[in-house]
Amino acid sequence: MTESYLAGAIAQSIERSRALSAVIDQPYSNAYDGLRTICSERLRGVVSTLRELQDETIVDEALQTPLRLRRYRRATDRLNEIETIGATALANVGQGSSDLTRIVRRVCDELKYPLVPPTVANMSSSYLSIYSGFNLMLAPLLEGRFLLHLPDLYHELAHPFLDGENEDRTVLDPYRNAFLECLKAIKRHFEGQRHLALREREPDEVTVYLHLWEWLWLNYWLEELFCDAFAALTCGPAFGWAHYHLTAKVSGDIFDTPIGRRRTHPADDARLRLILIGMQRRGFTNQAADISVRWEVLVDALKAHRPPEYFRCYPDDLLNLIVVQVQQGIEEMGVTLATPGALTSWPERLEEAWSVFWENPNGYTTWEKNALKLSMAVA
Repeated sequence: MTESYLAGAIAQSIERSRALSAVIDQPYSNAYDGLRTICSERLRGVVSTLRELQDETIVDEALQTPLRLRRYRRATDRLNEIETIGATALANVGQGSSDLTRIVRRVCDELKYPLVPPTVANMSSSYLSIYSGFNLMLAPLLEGRFLLHLPDLYHELAHPFLDGENEDRTVLDPYRNAFLECLKAIKRHFEGQRHLALREREPDEVTVYLHLWEWLWLNYWLEELFCDAFAALTCGPAFGWAHYHLTAKVSGDIFDTPIGRRRTHPADDARLRLILIGMQRRGFTNQAADISVRWEVLVDALKAHRPPEYFRCYPDDLLNLIVVQVQQGIEEMGVTLATPGALTSWPERLEEAWSVFWENPNGYTTWEKNALKLSMAVA
């Protein structure tokens, strides 16, 4: 009975693969060659598996069918991923995504980015994100029409450095080694905090919180903070302002210190502290001070308060270490760092946008439209 189902389902999946190939094989600009190649290679692997299942001789259903069903499920998972991510991005190619792809490629050229620049698709329902497996960055529909959030591109560009798909890329070894050093430091920190809690006879729930924070640091927060440090060190002040902008618009608890729930991103204030450390290390002292002052005003306006355990969860020494290690990794990879008075064109353009915004908020939108036209002319 199950084999009858599989016969029809496999044939249907092969037909679906053929339909996907028609999307992938459409003519696109050269900017999408990388994405098309990834989709084609992955689709070829899926079809090969499906054909093998289709042609397999069934001798013992009791033995073969469970294994065949598992292989079919894995193949359809990969097929769905190709369709919902890669092929959908290609099918929705438009001027907005093409413009952003050009910007990202220019940014990567300026950075001396060590990987192939990602393609951009306007498919995100919220923020910028990246699928390393497809080398595809997702952006909101209109993101390419505005400048103030574009510094977040630099954060997303750092995520592939730590992705398992790139673990054998030796050019990334300095960055990945820096990450390992910070993992060790996190374990040392929380082990020390647990010993302190035991020595001071603190309530048992403190130990529970420390275990939770360590787990979040190791599994989520360190990577996010590494990406923040990369952006602060390579984009400069504009990334600090972009973080302020995002927090002012959509943040929940700026000082979020979880005590019973998982959070994939660290507290916005902790991220800002790290960004400022990065800016100061690169010599953007005055800009860091300006952001810090405006941040405290924003904190007051939001009536946000640091919980007692906040600095225990997000200690200064770990934030400083991350910035030091990320800068060392960046330098060893040969990636371009942001330098006061010598910014490359896109960090300079984004910093200028924020300067104009603060100097003349009401007139900024008119300036931005003209600036984008000039930017795209040279992107």
